Amino acid sequence: MNSSGMSRIPKVPSLLRRISLSFLLGFGLFVLGAILQVVLQQRGIARVSLYLDDLVLGVLAGLMAFAYEHRRSRELREKLAVISAMNHHVRNALQTIAYVPYTEQAKQMLLIQQSVNRIQWALKEILPGENREGQNFPPTTAVSQVTAAEVDSQTGTSA
Repeated sequence: MNSSGMSRIPKVPSLLRRISLSFLLGFGLFVLGAILQVVLQQRGIARVSLYLDDLVLGVLAGLMAFAYEHRRSRELREKLAVISAMNHHVRNALQTIAYVPYTEQAKQMLLIQQSVNRIQWALKEILPGENREGQNFPPTTAVSQVTAAEVDSQTGTSA
């Protein structure tokens, strides 16, 4: 049941790729620091070069850490927005289902079907990784066009 189209788990870079990227970034900072130190020594600023070299490397490392944390924060906000939207739609649909016993029998099937359609819409449209079929609204409006006579014919009751 876990086909490639149904998977919602984002692909995480492998451990080897993450280690390689970290090593390359660290090595890049080392090379940049070495080049900066050579340039400063050639200009005759040997005494200040140690502090300036450390300052530049510290600023670059800080910028890289900031960029990483900013990206993580943005991704977390996006995930929380998806969770909030799913929570809203599913709770509304479940609330409708919870009140079904207190409605007329002819409307019960319609309300349950609308709630099921709303949950299915939320799963398809809000959660990432699903094919979008161009729906921009919950399908309860399309289902609400079903007449009471159709509901009666499905349930075997008459109005």
